[in-house]
Amino acid sequence: MVIGLLYLTLRIRVKRLPFYQALLLALALCGSAASFAEPPSTQPYYQWGRGMSWPSANFNLGGYFNILDNLPTNKQGNQLKLDELSLFLTWSPHQRLHFFSEVELDEWLSTAKIANINNALRAERLYVDILASEAATVRIGKFLTPIGRWNIIHAAPLTWTATRPLVTDELSFSSHLNGAMLTQRLQFNDNNVSIMVYADDSSKMDVFDNSTLGFDTALGGRINFESDHSWQIGLSYINFSNLLTPKLQRNDLLGADFLWKKNGYEIMAEGIYRHTGDSQGQEHGFYLQGVAPLAKKFFAVGRYEYLQGTHHFVATDDHIGVAGLAWRPYVPLVVKAEYQFGAVHDSFAPSGFFASIAMLF
Repeated sequence: MVIGLLYLTLRIRVKRLPFYQALLLALALCGSAASFAEPPSTQPYYQWGRGMSWPSANFNLGGYFNILDNLPTNKQGNQLKLDELSLFLTWSPHQRLHFFSEVELDEWLSTAKIANINNALRAERLYVDILASEAATVRIGKFLTPIGRWNIIHAAPLTWTATRPLVTDELSFSSHLNGAMLTQRLQFNDNNVSIMVYADDSSKMDVFDNSTLGFDTALGGRINFESDHSWQIGLSYINFSNLLTPKLQRNDLLGADFLWKKNGYEIMAEGIYRHTGDSQGQEHGFYLQGVAPLAKKFFAVGRYEYLQGTHHFVATDDHIGVAGLAWRPYVPLVVKAEYQFGAVHDSFAPSGFFASIAMLF
């Protein structure tokens, strides 16, 4: 697998790698991957999609990559790139302690440029979970902002499209927090409720991340209600100031989201309303996405988005559509192809064809 990734890296450095060759390479890696059968639990072992595990040390090493091909109609950003190469490390030295880190090379190699590795390297997540009780957990460090569902899903192999809805991107709110979060889980019959409250101080705590769009400080919470494992409803709130503009007024953001899954079908929706009284303005929008299974592990995917207001200081009133296919020949691997009917401000969400290959290893 490592040899395959090095081969891919060299090919991207030398010339534009046709998308179908990247697909063949991913399938070749799949052919040499371990089976999904549960391996022996006493010795170190590798399991495709779940990484390398050392049960006696409660240690796991895994990750994923995402190769993205952008072909927007405006020709801006037209490139094939290794969009993400992430490495996961999990360690549980005690039954009440759980360490997790995700280190990522973000947009490092592409046909447009080769980024400086110091600029591309970032700590995507780096935290410790402390199990205060069977139902309460304290998380300290850098972790994903619990707003909506897309941002929590995070990894490209777990999403259905190569593009990301505008209401979930970092121009609306930072995808990461640096601070502490308390999670309390409650159960009522077959219904589960999770309550999260968190505080952020990214201006002092952020770990080697070169983004200027993060939070300066933030305070918020989320409630998620899950019923019979088929549908969930979430509500989120956060008050924050931006690292890029810390002296401007603080933002208030409200979010609501919904997820339903059954027999391979899926409906997911998120909506946000962000308000502030200064030049950052306010915005509101939502997306509605549906997935339907087709033959031979193909899935049809459709999404509609609407965004109105001031998005990163630019007035918007945009309707966006996405129509595509996703192929999951194996659980850890997904190949996506879609056409995006883009926004008026095409620098945010341009029209065009997008495709990606993502795989957990």
